[in-house]
Amino acid sequence: MELIKGTSTPEVWLAACEYLQRMPGHEDFDVILHITNPSPLSKADATVLAGVESFLVRHGGAPVSTVAETIFPLQDYIRGGKEAVFETYPERMAKIHAARKDRQWGNYAMRILRQKDRDGTTYNPLKELLKKIQNHGEYKATFELGLGHAMEDCEAVGDDIAIYNDAADRRPMYGHLPCLMHLSIKLDHGKVRLNATYRSHYYVQRLLGNLLGLARLQYFLAHEAGLDVGPLTINSTYAKLDTGDKRKWNMGDIDALLAASRQLYAVKEAV
Repeated sequence: MELIKGTSTPEVWLAACEYLQRMPGHEDFDVILHITNPSPLSKADATVLAGVESFLVRHGGAPVSTVAETIFPLQDYIRGGKEAVFETYPERMAKIHAARKDRQWGNYAMRILRQKDRDGTTYNPLKELLKKIQNHGEYKATFELGLGHAMEDCEAVGDDIAIYNDAADRRPMYGHLPCLMHLSIKLDHGKVRLNATYRSHYYVQRLLGNLLGLARLQYFLAHEAGLDVGPLTINSTYAKLDTGDKRKWNMGDIDALLAASRQLYAVKEAV
């Protein structure tokens, strides 16, 4: 177990990878990452991000930007605002899923944007959550959204979106299971805080893209509600410094990537 703190998403990504680099088997349980200012990127942050993007593309991995979009569709938000997030993206993803064998692809954003109520009607959890945040008053933790069920008066309060669907996810052992399990949003003196729990986390292939996607989701909620962005906290209940699907890169490649990234921050500190 380890708590890793930092200012930006690339900075914390690097520190977390360096921690696993030193661990036996390059893995650990309950690695908690805390980012105090997740949305803006410094010049050094942007250069590190570009380096990771280049590394993944060069080695046949999923680009950081692609991973981030599966959590929050930033490009749709930039082009069409919140209505594009709520309506345009789900419509496009429905068409993409109809043509793919792997219909789990992009499912984080889709589970956040489309769920079934008890009576079978479709509703938008993110849209409903935004409404509650906009009308929050003095409440800090009163927005609970359980997967596929309507709110009950007796349910405990909280700002939660459950990603794991037991009906669909309980049988697969690997591959098709979502790694992101739960999102919790809290309001803290005019700031939106976000806490995410992962059941399993690949730190080279997924972590930086996950952090960026969650930071974008957090920014969306804060911006649309007229609030500020607070800290972003991640609990990787299992964390692994991975070599990609089918070992697309090796530990030597990872060591070189982390060393180059650290050097970029060292140059920044020396200036």
